[in-house]
Order: sequence, then C-alpha cells, then structure tokens
Amino acid sequence: MAEVMTDERAIIEVGMRYARSIDTRDQEGFMSCFTADAAFGLPKLRTQAVLDQTLQFLTELFSGTQHVTTQFHVEVSGDEASMHSYYIATHVWRQQLSDPLFVMGGFYEDSLIRTPDGWRIRDRLLKNVWVTGDRDAIAAAGMGELLE
Repeated sequence: MAEVMTDERAIIEVGMRYARSIDTRDQEGFMSCFTADAAFGLPKLRTQAVLDQTLQFLTELFSGTQHVTTQFHVEVSGDEASMHSYYIATHVWRQQLSDPLFVMGGFYEDSLIRTPDGWRIRDRLLKNVWVTGDRDAIAAAGMGELLE
C-alpha cells in the first residue's frame, strides 16, 4: 500500500510540474514530464511536434499564463498508470484585444509509464470543456479546435 501511495504522489507531482513549467516557461522541466516519444494535445492534433513547440507557441502569443490543476485521480498498475485531472488555464494575450484574457477549462487524460528517471507521461489528451475570450483571436492563433 505504501508503494502505491508513493507512486501516486510521484505521478501527481508530474502533473504539477507540467503546470509549473508552462507558467515559468521552463522547457527542460516541461519536457521532463514526458517520454521521448510522447503524444500531446487536443483530440484532433496530438503529436510529438505539438509537444516540442508548446512553450515557444505560448511565449509568442501570451505575456503570461496560469495553469491550475486539481482533482487528480491516479490508477497504478505495475509500471503503467493513468491520471485524470481538471484544469483551468488563464492566458494573457500579448496583443491588445477587446478581451485581454483567454481562459479555458477542462481535463487531462494521461497515460504514464515508469522510467529509470521516474514517472513520465506517454500520452496527454486535453479535453476542453469551456472557453472564454476573443473567439476570433483564438481561431486566428490556430486554436480553433478549442472552440468546437
């Protein structure tokens, strides 16, 4: 039982490190959350390339972000695990818009594996539930799938 609790805590830490590294623009910390061949993103676009470009994309578009992740549910089975967690992600646009904020909420569905360096996300699916902000700017930034 203690080993399962230790694994659960380590897996939750991966989810928290993900949010922290995005908001601090820590590329090394961000990439340390994932396996080398991880898939990442929204249902229609979930690839390694999306993962590699995420922080650069966010830095170009937004002057700041804050990702709040909660309600972690972890299931461990040997060296594999799944994690479900909720998020609210607030983004402040760099450009002047009628609405300076783009906020979205939803949940992450993660598949993780134990590696020699600890737990890593093998697949992270973002399931967006709601979005607020300038819908035209969101679509123009290439994030139209969030509006569907």
